[in-house]
Amino acid sequence: MNNKLTHIIKACLQLDYSAQKELYDLSVDRLYYAVKRYVKEPYFIENILQDTFIKIFKHLDKYDPEKGAFSTWSNTIAIREALLHLRKKSLEFVPLENMHLDFAGDLDPILAKMDADEIITLIDKIPAKYKIIFNLYEIDGYSHKEIAEMIKITTSTSRSYLTRAKKMIQQEIGFCVN
Repeated sequence: MNNKLTHIIKACLQLDYSAQKELYDLSVDRLYYAVKRYVKEPYFIENILQDTFIKIFKHLDKYDPEKGAFSTWSNTIAIREALLHLRKKSLEFVPLENMHLDFAGDLDPILAKMDADEIITLIDKIPAKYKIIFNLYEIDGYSHKEIAEMIKITTSTSRSYLTRAKKMIQQEIGFCVN
């Protein structure tokens, strides 16, 4: 962790308001976009960000730089807050293990040719349940086991939703190309 961030975190732990503001300013944009991958309504994003920062400051003493970067730790809090919001909205995941899903290939070469805004627009077109799994796995780097624990589904359901999400994105790309 860089010295400036270390100094800011230590000052935050001593309840230094200006340090808290500085940490907020350093983190808010990154956390905003992390939450926005899961929740689209600006009002809810702002509420989730507020809850995220409350938890960050409340539990800052539990952050351990030896276990990982502050950005990873704070992103995890933001993503969990977004998922909590979605659970409250009664987003239900149904096991898809028995559905036939034919996925025609790897999206990486196609996505590599697109800019970030095009990819986000594409992902936003798929239903929320699939988008959540896609974001958690492909963008945020969680394993299927971690996803299953976070949103209370089986690992095979996570895999099925990811496969289905990729198929939907692949179909959207097909529509975009035509």
